[in-house]
Amino acid sequence: MYTIPEKNIWKLPDGKIWEGVAADLPVSQADLIAKAGHEYPTDWLKEQGWGKKAPAKKAEPKAAPKKSVENKAVKPKDTEDK
Repeated sequence: MYTIPEKNIWKLPDGKIWEGVAADLPVSQADLIAKAGHEYPTDWLKEQGWGKKAPAKKAEPKAAPKKSVENKAVKPKDTEDK
């Protein structure tokens, strides 16, 4: 079985797959593994890592609600001697 990709497929140095034009690559030194509009064996593309779903992003922990800070500064009227 063969696949004709709609976009160029690049393999980034860290092993991730990226699709698009060379001008938009997020890093340099990426390897072009498939050109748009050309026919490639589907099994070979899958061996390269194409077609896998990206791992789900981990949810960031929600920040704890901020507690109001008690102002312990001495007020001027407290220091007066009566």
